[in-house]
Amino acid sequence: MGRPLTSDDASRVGELILRHRPLRPGTSPDKLSHFEDAVWHLAPAHPDAHAKINAIRWDHWPAELVEVFKTVTLAFLEGPTPRSVTVTSHGDLMSIGTLVYRLRTLRVFAEWMRHHHLASLHEVTDQQLDRYRQHVLRLEASTHHKSHLLIAVRTVWEYRDRLPSHCRLNTHNPWGGTPPVRLAAASSRPAAAENTTPRIAAATMEALLAWSLRMVEVIGPDIVAARTELDQLEAGTHPSQRAFDGLTSRQRLQAFVADATQRRHALPGHPRCNPHEQARINWSQLARLLQLPQRQVPASLQPVILDSGLPVDDGSPVGTIRGLVQGRPWREGPLTTHELPGLISHLSVACFVVISYLSGMRPGEVLNLRRGCTRQDETTGQLLVAGRYGKGPARTHRPTLGDDPWERTWVVVRPVHHAITMLEQLSDAPFLFPSSLHKPHPIRPAELHARRSSEITRDLGSFIAWVNGTFCGLDDEAVIPTDPAGRIYPTRFRRTLAYFIVRRPRGLIAAALQYGPVSTTVTLSYSGKADSGWLDDLAVERLEAILEHNQRDHALLTAGEHVSGPAATDYRDRVESSHRFAGRVVNRVRNVERLLQHADPSIHHGDGMTCVYRAETAACRTSRQAQGLPIDDGPHEAECQSGCVNLAYTDRDIARQSERLNVLDAAADDPMTPAPLRDRARAQAEQIRAVLTRHQTAPKEGRTP
Repeated sequence: MGRPLTSDDASRVGELILRHRPLRPGTSPDKLSHFEDAVWHLAPAHPDAHAKINAIRWDHWPAELVEVFKTVTLAFLEGPTPRSVTVTSHGDLMSIGTLVYRLRTLRVFAEWMRHHHLASLHEVTDQQLDRYRQHVLRLEASTHHKSHLLIAVRTVWEYRDRLPSHCRLNTHNPWGGTPPVRLAAASSRPAAAENTTPRIAAATMEALLAWSLRMVEVIGPDIVAARTELDQLEAGTHPSQRAFDGLTSRQRLQAFVADATQRRHALPGHPRCNPHEQARINWSQLARLLQLPQRQVPASLQPVILDSGLPVDDGSPVGTIRGLVQGRPWREGPLTTHELPGLISHLSVACFVVISYLSGMRPGEVLNLRRGCTRQDETTGQLLVAGRYGKGPARTHRPTLGDDPWERTWVVVRPVHHAITMLEQLSDAPFLFPSSLHKPHPIRPAELHARRSSEITRDLGSFIAWVNGTFCGLDDEAVIPTDPAGRIYPTRFRRTLAYFIVRRPRGLIAAALQYGPVSTTVTLSYSGKADSGWLDDLAVERLEAILEHNQRDHALLTAGEHVSGPAATDYRDRVESSHRFAGRVVNRVRNVERLLQHADPSIHHGDGMTCVYRAETAACRTSRQAQGLPIDDGPHEAECQSGCVNLAYTDRDIARQSERLNVLDAAADDPMTPAPLRDRARAQAEQIRAVLTRHQTAPKEGRTP
């Protein structure tokens, strides 16, 4: 554990508090704090470029306790996290994010100590700790937050071997070793849920993803081209500027007027707030087009333009519209320099939606992606994205990208690569989502910092508002419906993807991209990794879905739903058996898989049929085995065969089959349909009629005749 800190050590003047911490490259020396400073900057030791880490302002703490808690904080910074604090610790240093949160909760304890005239931690006895616990229980806060207020105090005790005597709690074991979660359970307020992040509603998510993909694939190229053209005009490298080489400023203006008059072009203008406002010439844009000195049109030369009689545009056009939405250009006129920054922000956040949602990455993992992060496996052809862990012990030591042994990869689908390519064309910054895409950020320069999650949340709202204001749906409805749970923020995408993969495996998300491939690639990204959060999310969603399906199936059977087919009896037995399983309270994700084994009846509702799966009698499994294809522990609907003995038909399936029968009958009777297709439709219709007949004649107890 190293030698304990002494009071002399704690009062060292000039010592850097982050001397034992790896720092982010490019950290400014004036951001490195010393022990005696009134403000401690911890952000340089945080590995994520997007994170907001507030400085520790000791003037906000009780003055008589500042020296004590500075010493405690230094122990947190330099000492390995004890195993008793977190079971995942392997001698790693406490993460900066956790440390800042611990200090936030410890400050509540420090204020309580000041109120009770306790000048050092050594004066805090078991009796004092019991009083503090009662104080915590009386607070208007969730049980989850109260437990962390107690955890912070216990963490100080766990670091006792690295603290001088006056900074050690005067107790053998706080609260007799009772876990803080149990100590806080006496609170009248319920504990926080396992995962309270709301999913995004299906209608909202599918529309948002569809428009994000459209933004990347259709509208984005026009925005990037306009940005490139504007950069070329600013640098003087645009092809249109070659005609002005060697000309004086007056000659350039005269040449511009002559060319614009011949082509019937207008002068660049400022955007008008209303149609009645007088048009104003954008002199700076005109100077940029002509590469005039100091980017200004001298007042003495302005009459050349004013006397030309040329009209003035409503804005300064740049770029050309080539993208088509529903067969028409996505806007009537070209983009303007005034609109371009906002459109670039919309494109950036659309790329975030595509990358985040279709990869299953955490928001911080997406925001910390860098240029050149796309890969392709030479052996398998899989598309990869290289980044860094957003959670877990692999984040402890972080060399620069390229030398990072803790770098990880995600297997992704092609639209994710397209979005990353688009972002790399938007900016030259090292991060795909730099702190600023337009003007230099005075505090968080783009070469060192990434965009924050809160800024992405704001950009998402602006993007949705722009899409709904620019494009119209049927009956003027919003093309991206409002989500019932409120604003959309980055952490909601990962939870929503898990829900969609489990609940809607055949549903289209956009551009004919199915959840099946997304499920395979995202799950493959996390298989065998230390970070199992995604697999845990899927397991929880599967358990919830199975329990809901079991409840619905049982309710419909009780209400008299008829079931037919070879597996009808087995269907009824499994539904009844699974309904008798009352379940258990799940307070740990690792319990989910065990509960799934008890709750899952292996009943799979398909499109117009239900599979009561039994491996040894599954026709789809036998077929794949004969073809030498991989065999999963479940049905393959694409290879479902009408003669399989695992099939059952509920009234819901029969209603769907009746709808399909109408379509097939129409195709079979259509004289414009080729004869082979009519014959195929007629044969399929006869198969469905046989299913309908058997369903109508089958005994009500579910046994086939």
